[in-house]
Amino acid sequence: MVMKRILFVASLFIGLMLHAQDHTKKGYSYMEKSQRKLAQGKLAQARDYLERARKVDFHGGNPEATAHSRMNLIEAQILLQEKRYDDALRVLDTTHGASFGVNCLERDSLKIVTLIKKHGLQKVKAAFTKAVVQMNPDTAQFDATYCVSLNDLGYTFCFYAPIVLTEEELKSYPLAALAKECSFYPLLL
Repeated sequence: MVMKRILFVASLFIGLMLHAQDHTKKGYSYMEKSQRKLAQGKLAQARDYLERARKVDFHGGNPEATAHSRMNLIEAQILLQEKRYDDALRVLDTTHGASFGVNCLERDSLKIVTLIKKHGLQKVKAAFTKAVVQMNPDTAQFDATYCVSLNDLGYTFCFYAPIVLTEEELKSYPLAALAKECSFYPLLL
């Protein structure tokens, strides 16, 4: 009798794990379909698949953070194609945490693309030449995240850099040197 209970509990546990993996796969499948539709310019269908993905339970933790950040990147791309630049930036600005599975390099590059589409390359370049980089106080303890006030654009650009600097080191570290270490830098050339 005890053995039957153990077998029942074990089979129930295995069944739940397989069910959870199936849901996760389904969520990523919806995201892939959304990205394909986005690439084809079928924004309504891309949004529909994205909404289906948002309804999937990714079971918390880093897998959920990674999935939600990927969904935010897709949503921002849809908004970018719809020329809703402020909405795209808002979505990207709510996507935090390289240490929690967020693709910060892609997010930051997408922010730059959005700013360029909204303001033009020359205006964005000019805003960066005037900017002073600062530590992002909200995330400094988790990720190497810095912020640049782009006053001419009315936007504060926060980004991940693969260099960890103290606030003291940052005072003597020029933005150009820091930006060169980032994946978005070639977009500003």
